[in-house]
Amino acid sequence: MIPKEIMKLYEKLAFSRGYEEAFRDFLDVCLYYLSVGMLAEDYRRVEKRYKPYEMELFVQMFYRVSEYSEGFCDVLGDMFMECVSHGNNGQFFTPIHVADLMACMGGNRLKPKQSVCDSCCGSGRMLLSAVKKCAEENDGGRLFCYGSDIDLICVKMTVVNLMMNSVPGEVAWMNTLTMQHWRSYHIDLQLIAGVWLPILKITEAGDTSFIRKLENAMEDNSELKRSIQSNARATQLTFDF
Repeated sequence: MIPKEIMKLYEKLAFSRGYEEAFRDFLDVCLYYLSVGMLAEDYRRVEKRYKPYEMELFVQMFYRVSEYSEGFCDVLGDMFMECVSHGNNGQFFTPIHVADLMACMGGNRLKPKQSVCDSCCGSGRMLLSAVKKCAEENDGGRLFCYGSDIDLICVKMTVVNLMMNSVPGEVAWMNTLTMQHWRSYHIDLQLIAGVWLPILKITEAGDTSFIRKLENAMEDNSELKRSIQSNARATQLTFDF
């Protein structure tokens, strides 16, 4: 469920733009602030199309979403499903309680700095659940998350969710069935004034460690390889990736 105060801001922005366009632009605003101004070109593109008071609404919504996202919550995924996708292309994300259950099924296998992969990550909530489980059992320790999706909106949602929760990883915009890769968002953590802050780096087509890791995982796991190649069964969350 979308918090009312966030929904009110979102409705004001979507009034003249539509929910999907406003949501796309909001993600670019989020990435601009989270990357400390690195993605200025995307931000300026948004800024040119909105009035100053609307840009202020984006800022307010950014702060509200960041507050509600603490504790590995997926506000963005709820906004996307309720107001943007409406289930088109089968974009109903795994319910939070199911994602938490799947993470619990990993038992004590989740250890800090271990890598975990969701090759069809949506808004990243499966990864968030895995990191939450690891953090609860290991004094806040973080996993390294690999995620990928063919939908750029989903990729950006996952990047924002991971950065808001200071989770390191790589999120690839790619087709995991054909291994066609277009862009990767790399999140590293840097200790600044006693706080681990996320640092973002972007690499373009072909420049990714994700494909190599995925290929290695498939070679080591014949069942996973058959599943991906046949597209018969989705393997969402892979431990020991």
